[in-house]
Amino acid sequence: MKLNEFEVGQTFHTDPVTVTKEAILDFAKNNDPQYFHIDEVVAKQGPFGSLIASGFQTLSIVWVEFIKKDILGRDCLGGMGMNQIVWRIPVYPGDQLHATFTVSSKKELDHVKGILSLGIKVFNQGEKEVMSCDTMIMMRA
Repeated sequence: MKLNEFEVGQTFHTDPVTVTKEAILDFAKNNDPQYFHIDEVVAKQGPFGSLIASGFQTLSIVWVEFIKKDILGRDCLGGMGMNQIVWRIPVYPGDQLHATFTVSSKKELDHVKGILSLGIKVFNQGEKEVMSCDTMIMMRA
């Protein structure tokens, strides 16, 4: 979709994805090797009482599901950054995540491109918000 096809307030929903213990371990090993992401035994003694997913993995999971919907398509010219990343509650093995991507603003820079801002909220199977952030994407106008 081109920038001018989006409407402020428009919301897109991702399909649910179950976070497995194996996925948590694989992601953490390569991207966030903190003890509560990679060591089940030690994690039980930590602040969360269990192995938990990396917050960056949480974001990656729902971003992949959003991209699979091909809403941005080839009109996407690349990400510009993220703001206000907040991890609210841990994501445990077996949790099921889904997200909403809501258009918070759009700004045409010229007749060729502009900036699309999306608010992302990630929820677990109990509809508890596990994280949120805002992202800015350069789009074809």
